Amino acid sequence: MNRDEHVVIADSDGYFYCRAVDCRLNYKKEQQVCGRGCPCFMERTQSVPGRFACCYQEKGLAEKPALFPSVAGMDAQLYKAYTYAAEAHAGQFRKKTDIPYIAHIITTMNYAIELTKDTRVLQAAILHDTVEDTWVTLDDLKREFGEQVACLVETETENKRRNIPASQTWEIRKRETVEHLKQASLDTKVIVLADKTANLESIVKEQRHMSGNIWTKFNQPDKTKQEWYFRAVREQLTEFEDTSVIKAYDTYLENLF
Repeated sequence: MNRDEHVVIADSDGYFYCRAVDCRLNYKKEQQVCGRGCPCFMERTQSVPGRFACCYQEKGLAEKPALFPSVAGMDAQLYKAYTYAAEAHAGQFRKKTDIPYIAHIITTMNYAIELTKDTRVLQAAILHDTVEDTWVTLDDLKREFGEQVACLVETETENKRRNIPASQTWEIRKRETVEHLKQASLDTKVIVLADKTANLESIVKEQRHMSGNIWTKFNQPDKTKQEWYFRAVREQLTEFEDTSVIKAYDTYLENLF
């Protein structure tokens, strides 16, 4: 078994309970968010290095433990960011699924941790959607995590133009993102690459387990425009050519388009 995967304890239909997202997922539908970025990951257990701890429980859903069990050896700053993001995104789900939004945050972190060891950048990766999609403000992040983390989150935050339907502003927002990337710092690009790769992974996996056109659930249902956006972002990430993350991004791109 790949050491970067949990030992899944699941029922015959593939359902298991994941403490990290406080939700029942299904491994047969590839709803497994775990990787090195999962808060349950330990670089070392008592016997086997690079395995996970405490994410699955054998007794089923009746006795659900607390979200994000304390994991020995986890950086306290990362743990703080995880719990803050979990609270901020509580009650939110991935678009038209029953998967908690925090699953996307963990998947993003799985990729970010392959690109940098900078704790501030990793905190920002965990918190990257809090200002855009929750009650959290930049001032809140400055108080809790400092100026650098808040600034990095700000660089990843779209101007949603909330007084206009999202479908009407999609293209202008995405063009702004691409233009911003042309001048963005390497740290910002780390978060963008991790975030967009996580999005592509989610779309690829979900598409494999559904019928019909997956793009209809998005604010931009035109597959051609979606392809333009993901490829335009890719063009601005050439600094990462030799990384496993950009290779995953490319694989997902070719799978989808």
